Amino acid sequence: MMPSLGLKAPAPFDLPAGLRETTPTCQRAAIHHVAGQAEWAALDWPGLVEALMALGRTDIPLARLTEGHVDALRVMAEAGATPDPDALYGVWASRSGGTGLSGKPVRGGWHLTGRLLFASGAGVLDRALVTVWPEEDCHLLLDVAVSGWSFDTSAWRTRAMEHSRSHRIELDAVVSARQIGANNFYLTRSSFFPGGVGVAAVWTGGAARVLDLLAQSTEVPAAVSDPRRVRLGRARTDLASAVALVRQTAAALRASHVGGAPGSAGEGQAAEHQEPLRTLATLCRAGVGAAVRRILDDVRALAGPAGLAFDEDLNRAVDDVALYVAQQSQDGDAVYVGGSA
Repeated sequence: MMPSLGLKAPAPFDLPAGLRETTPTCQRAAIHHVAGQAEWAALDWPGLVEALMALGRTDIPLARLTEGHVDALRVMAEAGATPDPDALYGVWASRSGGTGLSGKPVRGGWHLTGRLLFASGAGVLDRALVTVWPEEDCHLLLDVAVSGWSFDTSAWRTRAMEHSRSHRIELDAVVSARQIGANNFYLTRSSFFPGGVGVAAVWTGGAARVLDLLAQSTEVPAAVSDPRRVRLGRARTDLASAVALVRQTAAALRASHVGGAPGSAGEGQAAEHQEPLRTLATLCRAGVGAAVRRILDDVRALAGPAGLAFDEDLNRAVDDVALYVAQQSQDGDAVYVGGSA
């Protein structure tokens, strides 16, 4: 996919209306549809962020699910592993709030116990890459079939990103699994921190979708006053800034030969080699996150109560992006960047 000219976000993917339904069957078909429009595992960083921005501009929860599938494919390629053909993947590696999985090998597979939060695509995906901690200082990445797992839909209490199906899973079971990469591979890959740049690209595309929906809304006043021009001008400038930051970071990652594509070196990166990549990725995520939040503030003011109350697509998109970008720790990133050389 070629970059758009200038500082505009790339156009959305073509997504037939029938694939915008939110049933598991339609979501599976939609992920397959958009995933089939690029050779995701083979894309270099500039190509990847262009495709992910386009994906975010297409549909935000769908972008969340497809980005997880793409991330899994690229992680496996980096490890020299081959995914199951035609399977939809996710990466379930969150340890938010002290959660996560512990496990040990047993006859017949792995005995996994623990709680997974933010298991996006639960009930839709076929397989997931999950991090398992047999010991406190050792983690493994396992490729596991998850289509038969039970999950708790009652824990998600907001309408925002509900179509990402990011449910909670309690696990105490023996499962068949294969290990991806060596011990401690997942967190020490050269592309671990840069992977967050891909998520920032989706946030950027999501912000572009919000502005698209604002322009299309019949509930938002058409008259453009000076105060409205100010907010529109700020929002468009912030979007251009986010697009530029994502693209520039991707170019720097390509020049650094960072892993994440077939044949790249990705295991066992020493801390001194990880820190520059962490700084680069954190600066990108922090800058994009701040720009996207400002865009949402201006869009809420421009939409007014009518646009937010009566335009469901716009309202959902605003809420979806707001929750999605909330995963970026503003204070934590600021502390890290402030202390980095």
